[in-house]
This record gives sequence, C-alpha cells and structure tokens, in this order.
Amino acid sequence: MNDIILIRDVPRALVDDAIKDLAQYTIAFLHVENVANRQQVDLLGSGVLVSVGNTRAILTAHHVVQVLPRTGRLGLLLERTRQPHTIDTQGAAFLEIARGTQDALGPDLGAVVLAQPIASSIASIKTFYNLDARRDQLLHSPPDLRDGVWIAQGFLEERTVITPDPDGRGMTKGFYNFSGVGGPEDVGQIGEHDYFEFPVSHEARQTSPRSWGGMSGGGLWQIPLKRQRSGLVHLTPLLSGILFYQQPTTDTECGVRGHGRRSDPRSGPRNSRAIGCSRSDRLRHRANDPVRAIGNEPTRDDRRDRGSRG
Repeated sequence: MNDIILIRDVPRALVDDAIKDLAQYTIAFLHVENVANRQQVDLLGSGVLVSVGNTRAILTAHHVVQVLPRTGRLGLLLERTRQPHTIDTQGAAFLEIARGTQDALGPDLGAVVLAQPIASSIASIKTFYNLDARRDQLLHSPPDLRDGVWIAQGFLEERTVITPDPDGRGMTKGFYNFSGVGGPEDVGQIGEHDYFEFPVSHEARQTSPRSWGGMSGGGLWQIPLKRQRSGLVHLTPLLSGILFYQQPTTDTECGVRGHGRRSDPRSGPRNSRAIGCSRSDRLRHRANDPVRAIGNEPTRDDRRDRGSRG
C-alpha cells in the first residue's frame, strides 16, 4: 500500500540526507585565470558526473559546454578547498550533443568526456553516477512522477559570496551548491527530446533565487521514498534530467526547465546519447503537493547503488 504525503511533511533530516548524497555527483565548472599575480575564479555552470560502461563524463547543458575553455586548464569545484581543482583540456572531449534554435524550448544538452587518468583522479573525491544501472528502468518503466520528492541541484551564481582576506591583499570567493525541493510537471515530447518543468509556487518566490544562473547543467533528480518499520527513508536517487533554462518570472509563472529521461538515439555519439534517464538552501516549491511513498513491506536497503568509484 502506498502512502500519500505532503512535501512539507517529508522530514527535514531525510531531505538533507538526500541533498548530501546528490552533492557527490554535482560539480561546478570554473574559469581560472591569473590576473595581476592573483588567481581570478568565475563560475561557468554546473554538471553531473556520470559513467556509461568504461566511459566517464560530465553531463551538462550545450550552452555551458560552449563557454568552457578548450586550451590550457579547466577549473572544477569538487570539494571545499582554497585552491580549485583544474584539469588539462587536452584530456577532455567536449561534446555539443544537441542545441535548438529557441533557448526556451531546447534541446540544450552537452557533455565533457574525461580521459581515464583524469576520471580516476576525480573519482578519488567524488562519485560517478552509473547510468547503465538504471537506464532500462527509466526509459521503459519509470516510476510515477508523484513517487517521492524531486530535487534540482547545481551551483547558483546569485549566492556566490566574496570575502576579503584578513591581510587585505586578496579575496576569497565561495560558490554555493543550491538545491530546490519540489515536484516536476511533464512537458512531454518535443521533437526528439522530452522535458520537465520544475515550477516554483507563488508563495515560495520570496525565498527562491531571482536568477538561476549557474544552475544550467545541474541535475534534476527523483528521490523515491519508502515507508519502513523504522520510518520514512529515501531510496537510490534517480537522475531524471539536466537543467538548461529559467522561465521568466511573472504573476503566473516561475521555474526552470530541464531535459527529461530520454534522449533520441540519433542525438550525439553512442556513449553520450541518453541521459539514461537521463545545506544548501532549502526551497519548498509546492509544500502542499502530495507525493507517494512505497508501502512498508520488508525489503533490502535500496540505497546502495551509488554509482562507480575510482
């Protein structure tokens, strides 16, 4: 028997735990440059670490791939650090998978495929989400959109913080991994791709970002919930989309759009064609929306499939 639960009634600790899990897959792309003997670092966009077979890559938006440097070093934010990680761009393949003629409609999908030594180095710090493990389920028998909660996660430029160093000779820039919690609306298939809208309710707009810049390329995740004897738990997060566009904020509309769970097989190279699905600040998008939790029959812990490491 399935439970009906309001998003606002999902325990805060459970949501925090899910957000922490997702952060293992989420990275920020950074532009790193030495200016006047000082390092200048700027946010370029977000991405999701994924693996397909022996290939490891960063899924992101096409327009994010377009602004990434193709020579020298590419900055990646992988963890809390005073010195950003950088990789040699010669060890990465930049794939511009699909881009439409209208930004709002999409498609807007890209990827950065990583050489094995670079991928192994990243895997010592972060986790690559295993697309193969859930691909058939999400493409052919996906869970109902109402099952569990959904989280949009990426790095938000609006929340970037600049702090002067104590000696007054420089400054420290802090980048913010933001998570929006709510539920999607299925836009359906447009051409060769499907899409989700991730709306922000009118009452949540006072605390939501004015601009979602920097979130492009971040993941849209479904978090199934299960009722066990010990209480409500979340199961394996399901990567279900890639964010790429912010809807204009009006009296009747506010939110972001992302690619959905399937991408046409003709779109891009074989190892990147399908999403396979395809605190941060808490944002309750629609707190009164009902979501479902699977019933409390005994089962194994289904949270162990976290993706591939090292």
